[in-house]
Amino acid sequence: MKYFNYKLISTYRTQLMGISILWIVFFHSTINTSSFPIINTFKTIGYGGVDIFLMLSGLGLYFSWQKDNNVITFYKRRLLRIIPTYMIFVFIICLLYWYVGEMSLTDVVLNLTTLSFWVDSKNKFDWYVPAILVLYLLTPVFMHYFKSKNKYISVAAAILIGLLITVVITPTPLSYLNIFTIRIPIFFIGFLVGYWIETRKKANLLHLVVNIVMAILGLIFLAVSIKNLPYEFSWHYGLFWYPFILITLPLCMFAAAFLQTLSKLGIKKFIFLTFCGTHSLEIYLIHERVLNITAKISGNLSIDNFIYNLICILITLLMAFLLKKSIASFTAKFTRTIQSRKVA
Repeated sequence: MKYFNYKLISTYRTQLMGISILWIVFFHSTINTSSFPIINTFKTIGYGGVDIFLMLSGLGLYFSWQKDNNVITFYKRRLLRIIPTYMIFVFIICLLYWYVGEMSLTDVVLNLTTLSFWVDSKNKFDWYVPAILVLYLLTPVFMHYFKSKNKYISVAAAILIGLLITVVITPTPLSYLNIFTIRIPIFFIGFLVGYWIETRKKANLLHLVVNIVMAILGLIFLAVSIKNLPYEFSWHYGLFWYPFILITLPLCMFAAAFLQTLSKLGIKKFIFLTFCGTHSLEIYLIHERVLNITAKISGNLSIDNFIYNLICILITLLMAFLLKKSIASFTAKFTRTIQSRKVA
């Protein structure tokens, strides 16, 4: 029980984000793992890294709001973290696709405005950023009720709303939104975890048992969905994603406990995980595009081997570093320019 506590999720939040983005990268990779059943299963469910992201985002937003609950300031900080990176990178990639005839100007505009996901564009660049921006928009509203009402009722209401929306849209043409709506519960669970950390809530034996039971039930649900149900059925009804509502918190708890154990053994910096965590957005946006572009120019070369994927990952990490550094420099100069004009 010594290393099983909620505060460790906050302590290792960056490293957990690093683990989640590496899991997503593995999921998106073209490595052929069919000869290794356990590894193949781990790769198949790599989309669970997104759920970790969302819970950790909710956790981070809770503390951000607690420090400064000014709505304008809150939105400004969130948008400065995502929009410059997203807009610049998406503009470059979509312009390239338009130039080679793989994307219309309409699709370019839809992607730049993040509307591509909501209108179910065939050439949508991404779904995560449009979804997280909506969750950012809803955060001040949720925090108003979360602070003034019973915390558990507020989170339960948010979970119920997310699930109800999912159930309602599943039989309709809007079912493509399930990839987002099913994740609404885990995002708001992150706020509850933040509250537990702030109030120094201890994880006792009962908490350990509950987390283990949640993880087991979620894994059983996931295993049944993967092995016994048709892929199209599980995808359409979101059965791949529901289990992670149960799995994500225990997974983060046990992963944080593992990192704490390694830290006590002398491994303290976790440099690579920290790098991946701090560059997670950039890696997420870049990796799939590197795979797509290199696959097209590779001709008849095999793209399901380890070496090819390793090269793509190294290219991704380098580009993520350069993109983040460039955007940070641009944002800093832009902010200084605005401030100097206000002073003048």
